[in-house]
Amino acid sequence: MPQFYTVEVEARLKKFSVSDVDLRDIDIIEHSKMLELVYLIRYFEQTLLNLKDKQVVHGPVHTSIGQEAIAAGCGIALKKYDIIGSTHRAHHHFLGKALPFYYPDQYNPLYDDFSPDMQLCVEKTLSEIMGLRYGWCGGRGGSMHLRNRDAGVIGTNAIVGGGIALTTGAGWAQKLNDTSNTAVVFLGDGAVNQGILFESANMADLLDIPVTYFIENNLYAVGTSTRESSSTENLSQRALAFGMDGIIVDGMDPVAIYLLMREIRKRQENLCGPIFVEAKTYRFYHHAGKLKGSAFKYRKKIEEDVWLRKDPYIRYAEKLGKLGILSEEKGNFLKEKVKESIQKAVSKVTAEKDGKIYIHDRHWPEKETIYKGMPGDTKEFEGVKFSEIKDFSEYSMYTFVNVMSRVIARNMERDQSVIVLGEEVANLGGGAYNATKFPLQQFPERVINTPISEAGFTGIAFGASLCGIKPIVEIMFPDFTLVAADQLFNQIAKLKYLYGGEVDVPLVVRTRIASGLGYGAQHSSDLCGLYAMFRGWRIIAPSNPFDYIGLFNTAVLCNDPVLVLEHHSLYKSKGTIPKDNMDYYIEFGKASVFREGQDVTIVTYLSGVPMVEQVADELASKGISVEGIDLRSLDYHSIDYKTIERSIKRTGHLMIVEESPKSLGVGARIADEVQQRFFSHLKAPIGHINSIDVPLPVSKKMEEYILINEEKVRMGIEKYEEGSE
Repeated sequence: MPQFYTVEVEARLKKFSVSDVDLRDIDIIEHSKMLELVYLIRYFEQTLLNLKDKQVVHGPVHTSIGQEAIAAGCGIALKKYDIIGSTHRAHHHFLGKALPFYYPDQYNPLYDDFSPDMQLCVEKTLSEIMGLRYGWCGGRGGSMHLRNRDAGVIGTNAIVGGGIALTTGAGWAQKLNDTSNTAVVFLGDGAVNQGILFESANMADLLDIPVTYFIENNLYAVGTSTRESSSTENLSQRALAFGMDGIIVDGMDPVAIYLLMREIRKRQENLCGPIFVEAKTYRFYHHAGKLKGSAFKYRKKIEEDVWLRKDPYIRYAEKLGKLGILSEEKGNFLKEKVKESIQKAVSKVTAEKDGKIYIHDRHWPEKETIYKGMPGDTKEFEGVKFSEIKDFSEYSMYTFVNVMSRVIARNMERDQSVIVLGEEVANLGGGAYNATKFPLQQFPERVINTPISEAGFTGIAFGASLCGIKPIVEIMFPDFTLVAADQLFNQIAKLKYLYGGEVDVPLVVRTRIASGLGYGAQHSSDLCGLYAMFRGWRIIAPSNPFDYIGLFNTAVLCNDPVLVLEHHSLYKSKGTIPKDNMDYYIEFGKASVFREGQDVTIVTYLSGVPMVEQVADELASKGISVEGIDLRSLDYHSIDYKTIERSIKRTGHLMIVEESPKSLGVGARIADEVQQRFFSHLKAPIGHINSIDVPLPVSKKMEEYILINEEKVRMGIEKYEEGSE
């Protein structure tokens, strides 16, 4: 007879609780710090809602009224240089972590006023939420994108689940940097159903990352309850799937939160890995604004009343009073102190005229700062000498893929913070294409295989890059970058700017265009134009071994994220590089004129370069002189229009050649810019040669018909020249 047997697992779902004895064991100063934070957060949030009603706060205000206990308990339990990341509802987390960072030595809330640094913390937080110049991010981040790296707030995030991978990566960096710091990522009940949690938590367990996934289960997304959205009542039960413990705690009790997080922190400091915590809590108001959820009919007033009786703002102080730990007088002192602090902050950033509150013009960010950090200030390149192939005298011949592997290894040799991660990078003798052969041979401990989790490992690499690690990420095919689209485009491309423009993101992502190999539409895309739509990335496209070395060295040195586009057709090609020299740099935004000519300027990149080179020789015999420009940099900021202008001033004709279809290439944008900037130089309309605009099929003959080749390029240039006469 078939039978079922119970399989025992080591992980457990547990519940954590505290008693009055535990409260008495805590030092009164710790109690007063937590109570002060509860009061501060409550008054801060109520003040924000009032300011919103008076129309001096722009954008949504997602308050955490009711959830203060979590921030207070965690904020006091965590150490100064521990790291947190959070959600769109994060004012309480931010204040809970940032304010204690600025405590003076021996700070006693029961007797000491806020220090100037503590007061400045409150003022800068309010300023940021209001979008003002004195905010932590210069007003760019607002309510949902708060960051203070000094205080350990790696960043809050407007995308549901957006901070999960980022903070996991920050926790990983603490381990890689051999610190004793830990990381806590706060997420709501809605984020528990996001795939990025599963990808990140799985990797955290595999890599033994000291991170706590702290679920604030306030029972509702906007108006959808967890009963409707989740398959289990206890969301921390998801931890068991990753071999982690899940712990349930009363999210309305700051003492329970404090003692639990203190214990977890101690365990993680002693090399215990990741863990899940679920705090049962409640959001007293609707998703945003002053109204309660019952006003929108998705929850009942009787439910709200039950949770109001658990309000930490009232219950915690009452408990301390009953146990004789803290008098009502001292509690009132804390209340008045935080009220005064918040009122000072409001007075600092607002003014009143004719009974109406407003923001003075001097508080707004200056118009001149709009582009700050987009791209970065390039200070990292000060003193760097940029080179071109003509600057060298002795050369060696190497294949493209051999050079790729060597220059990655060379960067790992130069900088111990450089790591490589991706699928199969530490297998098969050096990855699926041998690109990590030499790194694997020389630095096996820094070449890290990942699960098939593009979003997870890309986001974790991003978080690590914010904490001093320099990851080189391999994503096998551009198509797979779409699986990681949120991390690449919502997170990496935008957060440097939103966090104030001064954030270093030394992250390199490599991907290989595999058109022409019969892989089909989901492995063969050329997405250059899609990537270039997202300002924040630097995009390089080396077409020969020399350029790959110089551009890659620059990419690793760069403090902006860099996407390296590679084309499979170039991997086996050979080219010259300086003999015994892999330490030179090529400047971003500098195109290469690989062939001089008089009749027509051809702008191209990647696989288009060898095509144009071959075709140009044939056309020369027919009296057509081609000037070829290899763009090398493809992001909007870095297109080298100066070189293009110099060329078309002479030729009067411009043709753009790219294997990508028009809808996914960069050529249409270049054509538009050229006709706006240099129309007077043109003697004819701009020409454009692309592959046919359909997804690539597997059929060899259909693929050959769709993709451009030398013959199609030659015919296109000839037809263009005939039409221009």
